[in-house]
Amino acid sequence: MRQLIAGGKSQVLLLMFLTISLMVIIMPILWVVLGSFKTTFEIANHPFSLPSTWKFDNLREAWELGNFKTYFINSAFITGIGMLIVFLTACPAGYAFAQISFPGNKLLLYLFIFGWSLPVQAIIIPVFFQLKSLGLVNTLTGITLVSVGMALPFSVFLMRNTFKDVPKELRESAYVDGAGEWRAFLYIMLPMAKPGIVALMVFTFMNIWNDFLLPLVLLISEDKYTIPLGLLSFQGNNGSNYGLIFGGTLISMIPSIVVYLIFQRQFVEGMSAGSNK
Repeated sequence: MRQLIAGGKSQVLLLMFLTISLMVIIMPILWVVLGSFKTTFEIANHPFSLPSTWKFDNLREAWELGNFKTYFINSAFITGIGMLIVFLTACPAGYAFAQISFPGNKLLLYLFIFGWSLPVQAIIIPVFFQLKSLGLVNTLTGITLVSVGMALPFSVFLMRNTFKDVPKELRESAYVDGAGEWRAFLYIMLPMAKPGIVALMVFTFMNIWNDFLLPLVLLISEDKYTIPLGLLSFQGNNGSNYGLIFGGTLISMIPSIVVYLIFQRQFVEGMSAGSNK
């Protein structure tokens, strides 16, 4: 009986903790969403109430005045190309680390993990001067390459754990049927790693799309700005019009929210890959 009561109390405490955590996460998002359809006066005096009149002009004016079309195109280019390069690099590398025994396997893996542990703030200055020497500062190509480099250590580690969960017997069966290494990878192993690949793509999208520090340091011209950097500029130009600022913030949030809502189940499955290893 005491164990049941203790178990019930622990469940109640856990539920309370989860509820508080959910409120901490949801309230700022709710504030932004509601504020996007309000006047500045309503935002200041009734932050969490429904708008008296839904002001959709905030979104339209933010899009037009804030040059968000250009920012979206830049972010889409950097994120799309970055995701493609990460996919083409991390999947074969993760497969090799998980399924193939070769000299230096663990050493190379540890080097990738070491790269993952380095904060971007510690290497941003050398990265800037390296890009400057290559003529890639203030270019979408330069920031794309740096974004890919920052994403690869964790991406390789994630795909390594994903392919660890795929039985090696499938690969060996493919060899018996006459398939080579690349054929076994492309037609047998890669389809089996679908949850991990979806998690990889969602994780890469979120990190590159929402990245602020790299664009702040590496981009100079406003026509090269990404969504986070463009939003900062927009806020500076419209500091007193909170309705427009919230409208611009909501515009910048929509792609991340949509991507996560569509792929949330596969993302959770992929992120848990290899957890039993």
